[in-house]
Amino acid sequence: MALPGSESEAAVERGRRYKVTVRIAITSLIVATFALCLAGASSAEPGRPTVREAIGQLMLVRMHGRAPSRSFLARIRRGEIGGVVLFADNYGASGPAHLTTTLQRAAHLGGQPPLLIAIDQEGGFVKRLPGAPSLAPPQMRSATIAEAQGSATARSLRQVGVNLDLAPVLDVGRGGFITPRTFGSTPAQVAARGPALALGLARGGVAASAKHFPGLGYATLSTDTSAESVRATRAQLIDDLAPFRTAIRAGVGTVMVSTAVYPSLGARVPAVDSSAVVSGLLRTRLGFRGVIVSDALETQAVNRYFSTTEAARRAVAAGVDLVLPAGVTGDYADTDGASISTFDALVAAVRSGRLAQATVQSAYSRVLALKAQIAD
Repeated sequence: MALPGSESEAAVERGRRYKVTVRIAITSLIVATFALCLAGASSAEPGRPTVREAIGQLMLVRMHGRAPSRSFLARIRRGEIGGVVLFADNYGASGPAHLTTTLQRAAHLGGQPPLLIAIDQEGGFVKRLPGAPSLAPPQMRSATIAEAQGSATARSLRQVGVNLDLAPVLDVGRGGFITPRTFGSTPAQVAARGPALALGLARGGVAASAKHFPGLGYATLSTDTSAESVRATRAQLIDDLAPFRTAIRAGVGTVMVSTAVYPSLGARVPAVDSSAVVSGLLRTRLGFRGVIVSDALETQAVNRYFSTTEAARRAVAAGVDLVLPAGVTGDYADTDGASISTFDALVAAVRSGRLAQATVQSAYSRVLALKAQIAD
């Protein structure tokens, strides 16, 4: 990567220093989860999270600008942020190594679990950092090539403190907007190549996120900018689940759920807010036990139906573990405001009973388990 070697090495060394403390903290928090009582508590016994800390681990947020504000770092220290997704406007030519170290240090100083630091590094034209993958998904024409690209990407991302790649795209290229980002035009092609990229990432210590469940292959418009209803039949959509099935069997760490609407699957609201898709199809039918992450919730695809805060509540209630209350295009100057209001709304929903305590407890446990897996 086009990054100064000293900065990358320093980031790695700082990460090593935190490792033992991080493992102890995560282990104790996971054990405490099984005895967690969230009902209305504003404080907790030592080792047990408060309601605010539990909800905080469900928050994957976008940071505005290149330098975290004091208030943003304070939120991390208080445990109100579980992960940060980075975009190109969050760092300069030297890359995000200094930024990720600063963010992780805030979590460490607050006695919180380490952050998930996420980025979209798919390859091709969706790539936030220089370097690996050197090929776009359509150019990865075998599992061997895709796995090698995943391994190289993991090495690059680990050097700058990124531990979650929002890739691979497991949608099937059916001619819609997502086609240039896909691994092939048939379920078999995508199933053979896409999960291999995820395997390479995992072997390099970076969690992968298979997306965009249950598939955007038949979608005409991008859900980042438009409300989209996928008119494919149920049989067509079930066929396109093959790459996700393969990735789940291979142990992919996270799955990102689409914000499109799928009437033939019983989802007349965005999939991320549909229990039929999240709990019924992904959890029950496909047997996924890892972390489910939402696509961006501050977009036209979602806000046509719900406010960002209500969409986040519905997503967690449906079985989503990590919510992303932000947009992904344009100038989202109020991204801090969106994540703060969503956090407050989720806390209030737990305390009022509109969001089940057991649901939050399960999501919290899965997020901490994922963090434990990538702590090295």
